[in-house]
Amino acid sequence: MKVRIVPSTRDGRHQLLTSYLINDTLAVDAGALAVGLTHEEQKRLRSIVITHAHLDHIISLPLYITDLFDELREPVRLFATPSDFEALKTYIFNFRVWIDWSILKNDHTELLHWVPYEAGQSFEVEGLKVTAIQVSHTVLTHALLVEDETSAVLFTSDTGATDRIWQLASECPKLRAVYIDLSFPAALTELGRVSQHHSVTTLVEELQKIPRTATVYGIHLKPLYRDQIIAEVAALDNPRLVIPEVGKDYHF
Repeated sequence: MKVRIVPSTRDGRHQLLTSYLINDTLAVDAGALAVGLTHEEQKRLRSIVITHAHLDHIISLPLYITDLFDELREPVRLFATPSDFEALKTYIFNFRVWIDWSILKNDHTELLHWVPYEAGQSFEVEGLKVTAIQVSHTVLTHALLVEDETSAVLFTSDTGATDRIWQLASECPKLRAVYIDLSFPAALTELGRVSQHHSVTTLVEELQKIPRTATVYGIHLKPLYRDQIIAEVAALDNPRLVIPEVGKDYHF
């Protein structure tokens, strides 16, 4: 399985917006699809799974899909919960903000086809098995366990301390990687608890729950604190915990 954090800033270093590209055809979240993918990469993308409807996870979806307006011959599949889909239709795809969902089509096809999912559900997408697990955040949010025949990668999305995903992870012997929220340095642990994101301190606590077969990748670093977080992680000297490079393909 190939995974890339899609770049969302000019320097390509920071993860200001959130999208992950898997095997070139599947995206987890749509924050950076119109920013960090080339036009050819955008055309290869066939399915998108939305973990929740916060702006940094969806903001480039309308730009991305209208970039492909004349070229699509079949819709891109958009997997989202009913509540997140309703938020997208109400607040993004409307005549005041962008293009209304009802006319999101060209002469050949609708541009996006909504596929609903619920917490606890497993579904097939782009030849992969995806299981959605509700996590702790300020709005309804789902972690995604993505599996192929030989490996599995877990994306926590935005979350604080949680338990159900680690129970599921412990039951998956082919788990190779966990991409976990690491938004704040240790000094802002209380802010992390209130906003339900991890700091370096709470992530160290969470590490005890994560299967040791998996490399843990800290993601979603707030740009203002990125260097501080990286320094704190380096000081831990824990080979299990890695800050991944934005824009680099990782193979599992």
